[in-house]
Order: sequence, then C-alpha cells, then structure tokens
Amino acid sequence: MNRNRLIFYIAFGAFHLGAFIFTIMLNNDTGLLFKMVSYVPMFKWVTFAGLLMLLVDAGWSFVINRNTSKEKAALAQELNMLKAKLFDLQEAAKKQAAEAAKKEAGK
Repeated sequence: MNRNRLIFYIAFGAFHLGAFIFTIMLNNDTGLLFKMVSYVPMFKWVTFAGLLMLLVDAGWSFVINRNTSKEKAALAQELNMLKAKLFDLQEAAKKQAAEAAKKEAGK
C-alpha cells in the first residue's frame, strides 16, 4: 500500500472514529441534542465529506484494479513472446544438430 493511500485511510478512520465518539457523547442527552440544532447544516456537510471519501476509495480501488489487470496482461504478453523466442531458439538448435548429423553421416 503506498503512502498516499495509507494517509487517506488514516483520515477515513479518523472520520469514522469522530462519528463514533459523537454518537457516544449524545447517549440520550436531549439537552445536548437541542444545543446542536444550530450545527445541523455543518453536520450535513461533514456527512457529505464522509460520503465523498467513500466514493474516492471506491474509485481508487477501481483504478488500481484496472491498472493491475493491464499490467498482468502486459506481463502475460511478454511471457508469451519470451516463450516463442525460446521455442525458436530450440528449433534452430535442433536444425543445426540435424545438419551436423547429416554432415557426419555423409563423410
């Protein structure tokens, strides 16, 4: 996992930890709930930020999976090319051995 992704997950975890602590603080304290009514628009934006972080993570995972599959396909193509070259080298060696055997038999 690269450093940027690790930082993102730390921020994402801090967001969820903050949300968890917030719900523990409420703990059926209606007085605190009524005091927080003026902060409801801010809560909307904070939850929207959490949703955006979730979407960023999903998109990031999609991009990483796509890049990994492209890299895997490129590596498979390279492996096939190397196998073909090895086969060609083996066939050339067999032909040379067959020609050398013919020359020996012709003497």
